[in-house]
Amino acid sequence: MSKLYRLQGLPYWPAALTEAEAIAYTGVSEAQMREWRKHGIVRFLLKGRKGSAIALRSDLDEALNQMFAIAAHEDMDFGD
Repeated sequence: MSKLYRLQGLPYWPAALTEAEAIAYTGVSEAQMREWRKHGIVRFLLKGRKGSAIALRSDLDEALNQMFAIAAHEDMDFGD
């Protein structure tokens, strides 16, 4: 059983996640995660186990909230 599979079954996620875990947690594509990193929306720091890059779960939650807020605004545009 892979580590990601075990994490997905948890009632909670760790406070900081690797990129693979962050993608699994958010459900976004690798390309979306790269965009968030590129624009500084989600920051990964080399602070994880064995020097792995990790991001705060709260930053991931905020990135999702922003993404859905933008999507909701775009859906409301009736093109008057």
